[in-house]
Amino acid sequence: MQKKWLSLGVLSCMSFFAEAYCIDNWACFEKINTNQKIEYWLINKKPYPITSTLEVTTKNLKSNISAHSQYSETRVLGPLARIKVLSLSVIRQNRPVRTSEDFFWTPGIQNSVHNNAYRYALPYAQNNSVRLVQGVNGGFSHQGASRYAFDYAMPEGTAVYAARDGQVIDLQESHNKGGASRQYAKYANFVTLLHDDGTTGDYYHLKKNGVAVSLGDHIKRRQLLGYSGNTGFSSLPHLHFAVYQARSHGRYQSVPIKFE
Repeated sequence: MQKKWLSLGVLSCMSFFAEAYCIDNWACFEKINTNQKIEYWLINKKPYPITSTLEVTTKNLKSNISAHSQYSETRVLGPLARIKVLSLSVIRQNRPVRTSEDFFWTPGIQNSVHNNAYRYALPYAQNNSVRLVQGVNGGFSHQGASRYAFDYAMPEGTAVYAARDGQVIDLQESHNKGGASRQYAKYANFVTLLHDDGTTGDYYHLKKNGVAVSLGDHIKRRQLLGYSGNTGFSSLPHLHFAVYQARSHGRYQSVPIKFE
């Protein structure tokens, strides 16, 4: 998974305007500026839950509750949701108003409770023999957010199967670049499934045009998802698989899982 965020700043004259800022045509925040007030709304443009954080730094503005220079609001947004998270009013009429915003989001439900009783299927064919090249706490890249991830060495084009039931909420298959540097991370092809406990299953480094499912599909355990590749932050052809919880500020954390 990749952290997704946007940073903006503006000196406002407080005339009326409304603007929306979006990332990936999915997660947005809207800023509505009237003569004496600014409202912030969070928006989810797709039918899958997300966790969004909006940070606002201000000058000469206060909220309905108290006067601060910084505000941080995190919300879980359901499908196609739009909610108001902050309302600010001018403190001194004859002084300029300044705002700057940082916006973050990630798919899934913040701090979802993983079903630890679930036993996952291996994400490849049952009759296939695959080598695990990096596991839990792997020194190359399985630290921090991806601590509980698994990397399976696979020749490009190896069939990848769902380890658990879920709905396809995100995918990418257009890239054809990869390498052993984080600068290639944005070029990964992948499929993300939303599980019934609010966690997400990520299947990364798929080949170009190697996705066999569509957005919104409801996937059964052991159903074909696509074909392995060597795209993104990858030092050899392999599949990266992990289960993640969404966190605030565009962060996420893998969770320990057990296989059958």
